Amino acid sequence: MNDELNGQLTSNWLIPAYARDMLWLETPAETVRVEGAHGAFSLSVPAGILTLRWGGENGPALARLRWQVDTLEWDGSVRIGGYIDALHITESLDLPDALTILQVGGQPLNPGVQPYPTFAFRKRVPYDVPSFFDALADDVPESVTTWMALADSPVLVLAQEALVAKMRVHCFGSLADENAGWHEAFALPIVLEAMTLFPT
Repeated sequence: MNDELNGQLTSNWLIPAYARDMLWLETPAETVRVEGAHGAFSLSVPAGILTLRWGGENGPALARLRWQVDTLEWDGSVRIGGYIDALHITESLDLPDALTILQVGGQPLNPGVQPYPTFAFRKRVPYDVPSFFDALADDVPESVTTWMALADSPVLVLAQEALVAKMRVHCFGSLADENAGWHEAFALPIVLEAMTLFPT
């Protein structure tokens, strides 16, 4: 492709079949649907930053991505900062353990935001203190996303504390794998993998 208007979301990672007609890219000028296993798309106007949305231009924002030639290198990850609005626990699904569903209201995190300094930042001292607000894509309206975690997940201890104390959170996860089957029960199945809590 090698231009500023045509590209794809992924290169090596394949978008799950249930999500292929649900992903849209938003720029300041337009919102376009992505297509196929790699999320091919075409813009009418170049954009440096794109917002990935679920279900259409009014759907929840999942991620903020920088423009890159050919592929945006999205890997299915979802990164949101906000508040946990509700927790729901169910044993009605055919799973070995109870499942907890978190409803998180918030905004996507800016590209490059990390919960802690990784090895790539080892020599970039002093290390930054994580900031809840600086990490947010604050020009994107808040929306609600649904996250899943098995009842024995250690992340749920933090989630319960955040809900009760109304603490701010950064949630890190990814779209559920097709083989997990969670898409058969949930409109937007995001697997909760990590969480950062911030004092109110």
